[in-house]
Amino acid sequence: MIALVVFLLCGLAGASAFIMASSNAGRHSHSDEQQYYTVSSAALMVVDLLDGLTYTSQEVKYDYERKWNYTDGAHTDSDSYKLTVPQLAPSGDAGKGTVSGAAVCESGSSLKLADTIASQCDKIVPFAYVPDKWYLSVREQAGAPVKPESVAPISYVFTIRVEDGTGGAQFDTVQCRLVMTANCDLSLTFRGEGDEYSMTAYWTADVKPVQTTGEPQYEYADGGAVVNGEYTNGSMTQHGTLRVIVTWTQDRVTISRGEAITNE
Repeated sequence: MIALVVFLLCGLAGASAFIMASSNAGRHSHSDEQQYYTVSSAALMVVDLLDGLTYTSQEVKYDYERKWNYTDGAHTDSDSYKLTVPQLAPSGDAGKGTVSGAAVCESGSSLKLADTIASQCDKIVPFAYVPDKWYLSVREQAGAPVKPESVAPISYVFTIRVEDGTGGAQFDTVQCRLVMTANCDLSLTFRGEGDEYSMTAYWTADVKPVQTTGEPQYEYADGGAVVNGEYTNGSMTQHGTLRVIVTWTQDRVTISRGEAITNE
């Protein structure tokens, strides 16, 4: 029994050592330990920079109007729809969403990560978040917005210089790449010099479409007669809006060794 207990203790000790070695395998699987710290520092810096970044789209407007009229005992009515999607109109900056957060203040003129993310979100909102039925109801309207068939992915490349840790003025360069497809999730890849080590931060966005539908508004012709309980002339208008708010926070980030592969 004593021999069996000793055997079990040795087995547990060996398993613990194996698990610890496995958990550190990624960190020690490259020849230059400095590369690990350099790439890790760059990845954590960008994650900290973008933490709390919030994109707010321009307001998409949807209007429904019904008109009715009694003339000589004949009852006629008509329905009309109007859809305004700022990102699909040639309105310049008026069609762009806004971003807020640390990245807006600290990224500077050379990094422009927040602007790049916001620009892609401007294209994603009409494609992914404006209801299909809004497009379908106004498809016969002249000049009506048409739902985009797809959203082209973007690949934004930039570099970060990280102190080499020796206390001098020397820096190591990390090549970085941001990829966004047809959704608001982010894929950030960080690669050391000579492709010796790489890390990927995959960021799932928190997307909140805020849709409102107003109360119907009625207007009646002054002095119109009442037929079958309705004024002879009148109209009803209902106004709806949509605004998309996207936030990226650290608790939704997964960091892994190696470059992520996306099928989109």
